[in-house]
Amino acid sequence: MTRSNMHIKLTNGHILQCVADSSSAPEQGWIVETLIIPLLALNDADKELALITEWCTLNEQRVNAVYRYIISLPSKTVHFFEENYSDGEDKFYLGDNITHRYDAYIASHNALGALLRDINENPL
Repeated sequence: MTRSNMHIKLTNGHILQCVADSSSAPEQGWIVETLIIPLLALNDADKELALITEWCTLNEQRVNAVYRYIISLPSKTVHFFEENYSDGEDKFYLGDNITHRYDAYIASHNALGALLRDINENPL
């Protein structure tokens, strides 16, 4: 299990922090397909919050989180970083920007979707 600290701006401008405790590397697919893509499709802060509370622990950040997602639902942007925590300073700080891993997963997800649509529309 890979945890991620999440920083999410809802469409109403409210900013929240939460933790996704399940398979949060984009390549594993779960977080992208279960949480991020559905969140980006919504334009209703109440529905966004309901989805987030279904899959994340609100108002927490975990020192053992591997990743940090910064998601802006008004602008439909996702940024993905390594997460670091300093015991001595008792603070979190951003590691390397690894958004390219998220972008690569989205590109492959979209390509697979296009291929499946083509197969369904043009069966052999």
